[in-house]
Amino acid sequence: MEINSKYILEPLEQQIVEMTAKARHYNKIDTGIQGMGQVATDKQNNIYRDTFGFGAEFIFCKYYNLHTDFSIGNTYKIKDTDLYDATWNGITIDVKATDKNFPLMTPEYSISKVDGFAFFHCSYPEYTFKGFATAKQLFNPDNLRLVRVKSYVLELENLLSESEFLFLTKLNKL
Repeated sequence: MEINSKYILEPLEQQIVEMTAKARHYNKIDTGIQGMGQVATDKQNNIYRDTFGFGAEFIFCKYYNLHTDFSIGNTYKIKDTDLYDATWNGITIDVKATDKNFPLMTPEYSISKVDGFAFFHCSYPEYTFKGFATAKQLFNPDNLRLVRVKSYVLELENLLSESEFLFLTKLNKL
């Protein structure tokens, strides 16, 4: 994926993404964990957030010819049950998306045990790939900031290209 490349979900893909996101959303409500761990406090419908988030996972997997995880079960980073969104070239990836012009952010309490991140900006159903980050890069203590909650924040200009990410990820595994 090239930084700032645009990807648009086709109408059938939108239906698949929306159906999966809706099933996940209502499963969370039915089991009492809806919104747990979320920092967002806007009035935006959480189903919308679930939809554009899963859409980013779908696009990432489609681009790299990986099988998208369509499972509906509850996952939760704090309970260590949300492991990763995709495995690509033996690298575990957590796909992140925002519908705002924000940098890559994740709350301090929501540290992922993944190798890296793929980050998208979204105006559903259109996505712009902003870049990759290694877990070591994002979870650097120098990146901690108090936004709404204490979070790791990585500015867009510090995100990596695909080749940089692959090189650093392989190097970090040595």
